[in-house]
Amino acid sequence: MPTLPPVKKFVSSTGVRIYRIACQVFEALSARVYLLLGAGPPTLVDVGSGQRHCTRDILAALEKVHADFGEPFRPEDIRRIIITHGHVDHIGGLPELFRATNAQVAVHPLDRMAVALHDEYMTVGNARLKSFLIQAGVDPARRAAMLKISHYVGVPVEGVPIELALADGDELDGLRIIHTPGHAPGHVCIGVGNVLLSADHILARTLPQQWPESTAAYTGLGHYLESLDKIQRTAGFELTLAAHEQVIHDVYGRIDAIRAAHLRRLDRLLEMLRKLRKPLSIDEITAHLYPEATGFRAVLAVTDVGSRVEYLHQRGQLAVANLEEVKQADAPVYRYGINCG
Repeated sequence: MPTLPPVKKFVSSTGVRIYRIACQVFEALSARVYLLLGAGPPTLVDVGSGQRHCTRDILAALEKVHADFGEPFRPEDIRRIIITHGHVDHIGGLPELFRATNAQVAVHPLDRMAVALHDEYMTVGNARLKSFLIQAGVDPARRAAMLKISHYVGVPVEGVPIELALADGDELDGLRIIHTPGHAPGHVCIGVGNVLLSADHILARTLPQQWPESTAAYTGLGHYLESLDKIQRTAGFELTLAAHEQVIHDVYGRIDAIRAAHLRRLDRLLEMLRKLRKPLSIDEITAHLYPEATGFRAVLAVTDVGSRVEYLHQRGQLAVANLEEVKQADAPVYRYGINCG
């Protein structure tokens, strides 16, 4: 088990004390949740996965806010929990922390089902993923394995009541809510004076995972890039604290780098199709671009490529080459080629 960094304090230009707390959400993935003091009631942003020792580590770190920083605070003082989006590494610890604090829970309506009705959210999501994998051309055996892995990663989460629906532009005791769909439908970033809590929308090193919008409304590369533009147009952020990885000191430069990386990936896909001169399914495109992806990484690879194909098809740069098959088959595999029209 990797060693987690200690609790670290940041202070925004508006005087809000922000405590960064690390937790191990999965065996190979750590995350950061944030305690906000001085912005209305004590507020926790995200709650980890609830797996292994994740919640215990969060509670222990919250105790250190008093012991190490002298704050007159105890974990049971938390009165508001803001969920940035409904992925399990951000919501899995919610039932236990909700029982420990009886805090008001806030989430954007587009991710409400993930928090309040998680079983329905996972069931519908897996059904949509299955339809996508069929259209992508993933063979039945690999498709079954991918769905099993995906369902396993989406571990059951007990639903909790939602008291506050977040909306773009909301101000909560000086916290500015910015709806940034793409990585998740109801993903929000939070502006705290000159500090941006970017959750999974903007990370220091990694390009956040993209999903085709056919698997969930308000995901997709198009929405994600529009949400990047929204943050870029919002001036004044000098420090960005994300849910994973390091602090970002120049979020506007990081946005430029992320956008450029996505454009390179789109160009790489188009160039590959031009060279091969034949239409391919999404799964076949993925095999060319990520030949060594296995396990859950294979799921991430095919959905990421699916988001790129969807983006290019929506904008007329790719075309479905086997329209007659699509018209006649009950469960057709879509094959894409360069649109020369």
